[in-house]
Amino acid sequence: MKISLEWLGEHVLWTTKDPHAIADRLTLSTAEVEDVAVQGELLERCCIGEILSVDRHPNADKLSLVTVKTEPSTGSGQTIKKVVCGGTNLRIGMKVAFAHIGATVKWHGGELMTLSPVKIRGEESHGMICAAEELGLETQYPPKPEDGERPIVDLGDMKTGLSLKEALGADDAVFDVNNTAITTRPDLWSHRGMARECIALRLGKAKPELKRPALKFPATALPFAFKTPAKKHVSRYLGCAIDVSGIGESPSWMKRRLEAVGIRPISLPVDITNYVMLEYGTPLHAFDRDDIKGTIELRLTEAGETITTLDGADRKLPEGALVISDELGIFDLVAMMGGKRTSITDSTTQIFLQGPVADPIMIRKTIQATGHRTDAATIFEKGVPPVTMEVGFRRAVELFLELAPGAKISSKLEEWGDDGKAPTIALPLERVSSVLGVEMQTKDVASILESLGCTVKKPAKGAKDILNVTPPLWRLRDLIGAHDLIEEVARIHGFENIADVRPHGTLRPVARETIEQRVSGIVADDGFKQILPLSLVGQQLLRKAGIDTTTAIEIANPITDELSLMQPSTLPQLLDHARRNHLLAEGALRTFHCAHVFTKNAPEHSECGILLLANSAGLLHDPFLTVIERVVRLLRAFGHDAAIERDASPVSSAHPGRSAVIRVGTVEIARAFDIRPSVLASFDLPHRASAATIDLSALAALSGAVVRSSPLPAHPAVSYDLTFKRTHAEPIGPLLAKLRGASALLESADVRDLYDGKGIENGSYNVTLRFVYRAADRTLTEQEAKSEHEKVLGAHGLLAAA
Repeated sequence: MKISLEWLGEHVLWTTKDPHAIADRLTLSTAEVEDVAVQGELLERCCIGEILSVDRHPNADKLSLVTVKTEPSTGSGQTIKKVVCGGTNLRIGMKVAFAHIGATVKWHGGELMTLSPVKIRGEESHGMICAAEELGLETQYPPKPEDGERPIVDLGDMKTGLSLKEALGADDAVFDVNNTAITTRPDLWSHRGMARECIALRLGKAKPELKRPALKFPATALPFAFKTPAKKHVSRYLGCAIDVSGIGESPSWMKRRLEAVGIRPISLPVDITNYVMLEYGTPLHAFDRDDIKGTIELRLTEAGETITTLDGADRKLPEGALVISDELGIFDLVAMMGGKRTSITDSTTQIFLQGPVADPIMIRKTIQATGHRTDAATIFEKGVPPVTMEVGFRRAVELFLELAPGAKISSKLEEWGDDGKAPTIALPLERVSSVLGVEMQTKDVASILESLGCTVKKPAKGAKDILNVTPPLWRLRDLIGAHDLIEEVARIHGFENIADVRPHGTLRPVARETIEQRVSGIVADDGFKQILPLSLVGQQLLRKAGIDTTTAIEIANPITDELSLMQPSTLPQLLDHARRNHLLAEGALRTFHCAHVFTKNAPEHSECGILLLANSAGLLHDPFLTVIERVVRLLRAFGHDAAIERDASPVSSAHPGRSAVIRVGTVEIARAFDIRPSVLASFDLPHRASAATIDLSALAALSGAVVRSSPLPAHPAVSYDLTFKRTHAEPIGPLLAKLRGASALLESADVRDLYDGKGIENGSYNVTLRFVYRAADRTLTEQEAKSEHEKVLGAHGLLAAA
């Protein structure tokens, strides 16, 4: 967005005149000013010159010797100057742009150069008669074909010797403000809004408002019926009819200001609406009333409707766009662009002027749907404050009455809506100082807020330091809470005036690892690969895994059916991963997954699931025992001894005959099991698989057990294997517990192998135990170890098996 400094001066009596200083202050406190274009920088030391004579150059066919009359200028020498010029449209009496010695120009519109006395083909030249491009005036004075190859600027009847900068009114500076910096500030999309900001920043004082005569609207109704089925989408509306005897021409001051901010003057009605849009931030539109046929209607579009807009483009409109139509169709895309059919022409004598405040969300949707963005739409989508629409509309009517020939208001004011009501916001002064980190006095806070247009009610004597602040009506969209007011205080006070304070605090070390991280590291060291699926599953996946879907917690707004439930177990994701990847694994597939699980019948807890899948028959002799061994090893790493029991009520995914509960003391920590064959089949897994689910929350809640390291044995061990028959009714755990305490030399007694195949009767199995003997202070002899082994077996009725 471009803002003219000269235009701002209509509202501000500047105390700071340097445009760069003003831009810097705005950038620090309001919005980033990306560029400052100072007009007339190339017009310094330039004046209006009058040509007294034109003679041919004696040594160059394409050059002329010209005598120019100028007024004396500081350091410029005599009033009469002789120069060499290559212009092709020179004539005696012509008023030209003359650059004195020391002026800076663009040589043939290119590189900058500073003028000095020179000799050109043997003739002295004291200055330069300039073409438009050499002074940056090519927009105001475009070249004309009849003026030849290098046309000189023809300044008509301007006063000889007058400063060129003064003559052209080129003493403005234009700020290029970053639009994204003011997206949430609709009040700043205008010169009036930026002027208020400059006054609050103490860059100047407010000029008194000019007293203008009150507008008188007759009681005459509009010359057409006006239906408003979409009235709720326009919170504020003003419209009236204006009659003119001719279109007239925009004054030079209006054209100059429009051009300064990049708007091309078109015609007086269009220029007035553009001028008011830029001054007050209120886009308006003027229609030729003669082209409006029958009843007009403010409505929403239906699918497939079209409009030919002012730019001549045929546009297909989305369903639900805000438009105005008559008997011939749509003639206005509200808040974006009018239709070509009802546009103002040179023959227009009846004008309908309107100013709507449309729903910004609806406008933005229409912009996106049509791919068509205009200056008006960009302002409307930010949310035009209703209070500014009324001020802007009345200003436009004033300009029509002042500038258009024979202009008069010919209808009553059609309007609805109001300017809104500002809430009163309680602002504790203690919070202001706490948030900003600087002590702010009550009077300073109140002064800043009042400079922004707020009404401030200070606390009564002896009452709590709380200000009751009512924002101005043009700030209804962004000043809605105490935090907004504190931000305003900070930026107007100046962020640079808030001292830098180094933060300080106490840093306390956190746990090096979570239970999930530690378990993941241990299981990964055992050769298992971690998978990281989503924690959301679907009913179909749970059913395939044999899990009751009614116990799962449903998502209120699921993305898809496959992600509609919180996972009740880590097992379904492991099985689904195995379905997709088991053929890619070499040997056996070993995976694990740590995550939180959720069910209706139990509190949320953290769980680690382990899956061990054989990729061919016999590749892994007993995955069930291997999984149990891995869980026991994990618990030992945490310093806990595990007890393994047969699972009397296995989970629905488990094989009923091969399922175990693993406890630490009386606390159930894990379940290990073979996957039920029907579940394997549902996931197309052809071979045996075993799994374990470990309750990490229960494991973390156990009282800490210290794992102590011990030195490596200094002496060798002697081991014996013993195989004997056992029935399934006789658990092996109690026997192992007794054996392990039977001798000071018995280092360990563990199950080495189980067999229940060919030759073993039903209900029985062969178990192989391995006994390891070692002395801490010597090497055991064979006889000594054998004797101790027989002693242990005899004490537990196993000697006969040996």
